Amino acid sequence: MNKKSSFKLLVVDDEPEMCNSLKKILEKKGYRVSVASSGKTALELLQTESFDLILCDIVMPEMGGLVFLSRIQKDIPVIMMTAYASIETARKAFRWGVRDYLVKPFRLEELFLVIEENLNRSQPAVEGDPQVFLQSKNKAYQKVLELASKFAQTDLPILLVGESGVGKEVIADYIRSLSLRKEKPYIKINCAAIPETLLETELFGYERGAFTGAFSRKIGKVEEADEGTLFLDEIGDIPLNLQAKLLRFLENYEFSRVGGKTYTLNVRVISATNQNLEEHIKKGEFREDLYYRLNGVQIQVPPLRERIEDIEDLSFFFLTKLQVKYNKNVTNIHPDVFQLFRHYRWPGNIRELRNCLERAFISCDQETIQPEHLPDIILSAGTSSNLDSLTFQIQQSQSAYLRELILKTLRTTQGNQKEAAKVLRISRKTLYNWMKKLQIQYEYK
Repeated sequence: MNKKSSFKLLVVDDEPEMCNSLKKILEKKGYRVSVASSGKTALELLQTESFDLILCDIVMPEMGGLVFLSRIQKDIPVIMMTAYASIETARKAFRWGVRDYLVKPFRLEELFLVIEENLNRSQPAVEGDPQVFLQSKNKAYQKVLELASKFAQTDLPILLVGESGVGKEVIADYIRSLSLRKEKPYIKINCAAIPETLLETELFGYERGAFTGAFSRKIGKVEEADEGTLFLDEIGDIPLNLQAKLLRFLENYEFSRVGGKTYTLNVRVISATNQNLEEHIKKGEFREDLYYRLNGVQIQVPPLRERIEDIEDLSFFFLTKLQVKYNKNVTNIHPDVFQLFRHYRWPGNIRELRNCLERAFISCDQETIQPEHLPDIILSAGTSSNLDSLTFQIQQSQSAYLRELILKTLRTTQGNQKEAAKVLRISRKTLYNWMKKLQIQYEYK
């Protein structure tokens, strides 16, 4: 059997031609493919069928791609497609757990590469030796590491805040490695990856006979973490009804398994979120008292676009890992690639950088990764950056010309601003504002 035939894909797009075209193309490649013309239809399919990967358009009537994404299990890899690429849309998509992002019209080679890459990657998080993530040339990130080490040996709850893919889990691991509990259990739970109906029993466990199907006792994650550290990732996704029970646990570290008696634990809690919890509190979607209980110390992890000076080191680190993974002699990255990287906004942060380099690595048939091996979205960002640079140069040239014109006119009127404004056919206030902006208040004297 063709290995690809074991993978089942779902294509979600409101354009029938796109759906049918992708279905034919992907089936020729050996995949099993289902299509849905709307987010609602796709959700219905997911109730009865399981899929290994979803290709989904962002802009659709009734239910857009981001809304659809928020309603599915987070463990299914999703690749978003859009003809309306924007950094803000990409950032939202990555925040909701998107693995990759394609801009229409995309090359088929790029599509095949992204699908294969994501089907073969079981863990979307940043992989490898964390040491590279604990060294930085960026002052803001150095401050993060300093705060993490300072509070590591306390039992204060720590809330890690930052966009998806910035490496919050790496910081949590770092805190635990420096803590007095480093030899004790370290239990992680992704609150967004577990269906709401199962999250309570996953956290707190249950007793035998507590409900139909409970044939034996289940120990919950909080109990497994006793004497050690509990890491609650994506805490902003925990349902409101369960927040009250989590709050009670955090107040005195007492809990009860479903259908059981109360126990007391000794646990240090670290939580993380890519969401704005203050906004969720205002909307009534997150409990304010729980927020303050979790927020003993808040550490804001900066996005990759604010750590441009670290991109080269991270890139070469990923390159060495990819050499081992694929046993391929790609040993260098062209300087023009880093020039493009510096202009791109990285909505998916370090995770997106890793994905990008893996895609480029697979595409590359020479020793050095070149710009042509990069995804189209990064190449187009470089073009936009060049246009921005040209616009800036034009504005600078215009400002220099205007500055000289005002100076010349003021010399002619011997510094009389009222007369100069008349000569220039503008109001005196406009002249004053331009003089202030161009810093020429006194140079004409």
